[in-house]
Amino acid sequence: MFDFVEKRKDFRQKANRRSLLISLVAVFASLHTILGLIPGIWRSWIIALEPLEGIVLGPIGGFLAALIGTLLSRFIRPRVAVMYFFGLGEPLGALTAGLIFKGKHYQVLAIYTIMLAAYFLHPLGRTLPAWCLWDVYAACALIVISLLLWKTVENRKPLKLFLTSFIGIEADVLWRIFLFIPLEFYKALGFSEEALPVIWIAGAFETPVETAIGVVVTLTVGLPLLKAIEKSKLINYPVT
Repeated sequence: MFDFVEKRKDFRQKANRRSLLISLVAVFASLHTILGLIPGIWRSWIIALEPLEGIVLGPIGGFLAALIGTLLSRFIRPRVAVMYFFGLGEPLGALTAGLIFKGKHYQVLAIYTIMLAAYFLHPLGRTLPAWCLWDVYAACALIVISLLLWKTVENRKPLKLFLTSFIGIEADVLWRIFLFIPLEFYKALGFSEEALPVIWIAGAFETPVETAIGVVVTLTVGLPLLKAIEKSKLINYPVT
């Protein structure tokens, strides 16, 4: 009888948690969709939401919310067909943020390593200025540093939120690089190989600024949001 009661209680808890996850995914997916319809400085303000999706919803929940949001925003405001693939960097960014927030450094390193290796194995990856990816290298270094000093990082929320947002946003950036060079999407976008060095040098300055803005917005919104969630005791984040 006692086992039956415990199993029933456990079932209810799982059902409640599942309902909570579905509700939160719907809320964040809606926000993601709305932000996806508002032009940002270079891309959109979604970059500031990606880390929060991963932090609050966890890797799986964050990925789902971002995926639904990016698909809906592109359905409502259609883009060039090839740009749909670039939009997949948004759920990857949320997934990466969720993983790093939970201390899953090796999984995050694997994500970065696969895409960076593919980049440098491609002939263009070896001819384009290597320094232009300096922000991605910085993210890789921070992954390793946070792995080594995780006990210190984990207890300092502003620092943890900074690392999570920066690494998550840069994973989105790296995905776009992965599509552009190793998968040669630059051809589908009508760029010649001769034009790529100029694009790369410009991106070396523009992309980090965009990332910095995303990190600042995430910190500004994220710290009070997480504090409010903890105070309410309604949600134990990350949910997944």
